[in-house]
Amino acid sequence: MDHEAVSATGSDGYLSPLVAHVQSTLSEARVRGDSVGLLLVHAAAIDRIDALHGFNAGDKMSNKIAGVLRSGALRKNDALATLSRDEFACILWPVSSEGVAMLAAQRVMTLLGATPVELGGISELADIAIGIAMFPDHAQQAESLLQRAKHALHTARGHRDRIWIYEIQAVASAVDPSQYAARLRRALDQNSLTLHYMPQASLHTGRLTGAEALLRWTDDVLGIVPPCATVQAAEAAGLIDRLTQWVVTSAVQQCVEFRNMDPEFSVSVNVSPSNLREPDLPLYIDRALRTWDVNASNLTVEITESAMMNDPNAATQRLQELKSHGVRLSIDDFGTGYSSMYYLAQLPLDELKIDLSFVRSMLEVPINAKIVRSLIELAQNLELTVVAEGVDNEAIMAALTHLGCDYMQGYYLGQAAPAAELMARLRKQSQSN
Repeated sequence: MDHEAVSATGSDGYLSPLVAHVQSTLSEARVRGDSVGLLLVHAAAIDRIDALHGFNAGDKMSNKIAGVLRSGALRKNDALATLSRDEFACILWPVSSEGVAMLAAQRVMTLLGATPVELGGISELADIAIGIAMFPDHAQQAESLLQRAKHALHTARGHRDRIWIYEIQAVASAVDPSQYAARLRRALDQNSLTLHYMPQASLHTGRLTGAEALLRWTDDVLGIVPPCATVQAAEAAGLIDRLTQWVVTSAVQQCVEFRNMDPEFSVSVNVSPSNLREPDLPLYIDRALRTWDVNASNLTVEITESAMMNDPNAATQRLQELKSHGVRLSIDDFGTGYSSMYYLAQLPLDELKIDLSFVRSMLEVPINAKIVRSLIELAQNLELTVVAEGVDNEAIMAALTHLGCDYMQGYYLGQAAPAAELMARLRKQSQSN
C-alpha cells in the first residue's frame, strides 16, 4: 500500500507499537546513513466540533484529516500513525535535511491549515499545529524523538506560523517548570529580555511604515525560550502584567528613535487575554506614552479574536478605554476565530490583520484568495486599515496590491530583527528621499 498505517495503541501501552515502528525505522536509517523526519500534527478543532456538532462530526473530521495526510502530504515510503482522534504522526523517511521536513509541514498547512473541511453541511477549519523533530540531529532513539516532536508541537501551538522545528537549545522537558518563573523574574529584574521588530510596509508606496514588536528571551540556563513559553511562564507565575509593561515600555522608548527617522512610523505590541482583564492596562500605556513623549497614534495595540472570548465584556471595556487615549487598535490573525463578524462590528478597531495562513497560500488555494479578497473588501467597507501577514514573495505582494490591501508584513520584507537593523533601513530610506 502507498502509505504504511501504524497503530498507536495496543496491550503493551498507549504508544508502544508506534515507538516500536519508529525505532525500527531509525535502526534501518542508521545503517543506511539516512535522516528521518517526524511530524506531529494536532487538529485543535476536533474538540470544538465534538462540543458543537457531536462526536460523529468529530470522527468525520479526524478521518478526513488522516485521508488528506495520506493522499496529499506523504510520499510512498512515508508512514502515518493516528495517535488519537486529534493527533497524527507522520514518519518521513528518507529525508535529506530538516528543510524537506519543513516543506512537508508547509504542505500539510496548505492543505489543512486555512482550507475549511466540509463535513456534510458543516464547514470547519481544522486548526492545525505541527511539531517537527529530526533523527539523528535531535534524538537517537524513538522515545526521545517523539518527545522532541511533542515539545516542538507544544511550541507550535503558540507560534504565529503554527509550525515549529525542535531546537536543542530550548529543551523545556529538561528543565523544572518552576525554574522558568524564577529565571523570568531574574530576566525582568536585570532587563535582559529583548525585542525584535517585524517590519511593515505600505503596498501603495513600498516604504517601511511600522513594525511589530516581538519578544525574545535567551537565558543562560534555559537557552532560547520560545515566545509562547515565555508568556505561559509569565501567566503561571503571575508575571504577565509586569512582562507586558516591560514590552510596552521598551517598544515606546524605541519608538522615539524610529520617529526621529520618520515621524509617522508606528510600533505594534501584542497583549494577552489576561492583560485585557487588567483595569490598569490603559492607564499604564498612556503613562508610558507621556513619559517618552510619543503620540498615541504611533502605538498600535494588537489583540487576537481568541483574546476576546475569555471575558468579552471586560476586554471590550479595556479596548474602549485604550481608544479614548488615542491608541490605535488592531485585531490580529483575523479569520481564525469563532466570532469574527460580531466582534469586528462591536469593537473600536482601526486595523485588521489578515492571518498568514490565508495569505501564504492564496496563490495556490483559490478559496483562500477569495477569503483574502472578501476580508479586504469587508475591512474597506468598515473603514479599517488592512495589513496582510505572511507576504513571503513578490507574487503575493502584487496580488494584494491589486486587491487594494494597504500594508504588508512577512519574509519578503525581512524577518524580525533587532532595532538597530531596522534603524539602519529607516536611515537609508530617509536618505533616499
